[in-house]
Amino acid sequence: MIRRWVPVAKHLSRLTCTRILWLGLLAVHAATTGLSAQDTVAVSGEVTCSACVITFDTVATIGGLDGPGLHQISFYSVVAVDRRGRIHIAESGGQPEISVFDATGEFLRTLGGRGEGPGEYRDVAHIDIGPEYIHVFDWRRGRTLLDHDFNAVEVHRFPAVVVETFVTDSDEVVWVGDVPTSASVGHRIHTLGPTGEIRSFGGDRSAYLGPSGPSPVVTGDSETLWTVDRSTSRLTRWDLSPEPEVGRVFERTVEEFERANPDGPWPPARHAGIMVDDSGLWIVWNSKDPEWTQRRAPMSPPPEVPPRRVWEGWVELVDPSTGQTLARHRSDGFIKGFADGSRYLVGYYETDGGVPYIHLLAPRVSTPPSSPWNKSPLHS
Repeated sequence: MIRRWVPVAKHLSRLTCTRILWLGLLAVHAATTGLSAQDTVAVSGEVTCSACVITFDTVATIGGLDGPGLHQISFYSVVAVDRRGRIHIAESGGQPEISVFDATGEFLRTLGGRGEGPGEYRDVAHIDIGPEYIHVFDWRRGRTLLDHDFNAVEVHRFPAVVVETFVTDSDEVVWVGDVPTSASVGHRIHTLGPTGEIRSFGGDRSAYLGPSGPSPVVTGDSETLWTVDRSTSRLTRWDLSPEPEVGRVFERTVEEFERANPDGPWPPARHAGIMVDDSGLWIVWNSKDPEWTQRRAPMSPPPEVPPRRVWEGWVELVDPSTGQTLARHRSDGFIKGFADGSRYLVGYYETDGGVPYIHLLAPRVSTPPSSPWNKSPLHS
């Protein structure tokens, strides 16, 4: 099966314009800042560890001309990795099913299908992984819980579009966005428990929730939530206990991101993912390749060219205690973000013939033994 080139601007149409529509109410509910001066820190985006080098190890490559499950690989794919190393791929807007591959990229099976019953979907918008469950979010139809043997455990219906989450050790899902129910409207941060209960916070305008627009990318653990706005480099730490509240805002100024003009003509710079591990906070964003000079008139059809000719991907490692950038890496290609449930980056590529494939990439940072960064509390 030969896949045609994906019109790259269509990605922004679905993942930006559509989200802006469902998040339009956030302009009304966006909170004003109640943070004191000491809670907001201005941070330069300059790299502070000149000896730190980011490299990637390829974990798996999935794609090709034809084969079982490969129809789910496209510019719109959502990717997650479960606790057994299996790779889950669904195409948002495509067939409402999930292709499952093993840790090496070999096809295992297909899950789901179109329907109304348990384990069936209309449109798989997002997948995330917890210790006990696989969380599958249907477009505006809530969440299905699967166990790790792929049995449908429960279905929880609610009318939200959930596309950015993290899952705690207790299988509680946390996300930022809009839930249009009487108990949640006006709130920006939500938690969804394993039994389907939703708790919503932030509507009292006591904490700064960021500008309105597309939902921020998120990561965290059982105590902390980190968010990065899509079109700015603002990094926000939320303390989740006893109730979510903003603990610190880092107003980062990243010259490379600003130069890419996130508010300018297509394609603008946009953040695509965030992940925290023992090294720090990993942040992904994409911007226009400087060699791409073609302009699009408003409402004109997108160019049918491989995305690597249009975008370049960036990966940053940030110290969560200071907001300072430790290292930054430029990649010649489009990075979709992180595979949920894992620390793997998802790189999307197309051959000159239009055949799509993805790489799962494990990022790491190397430094000489004498580097002061190795002696910081974060790495002691």
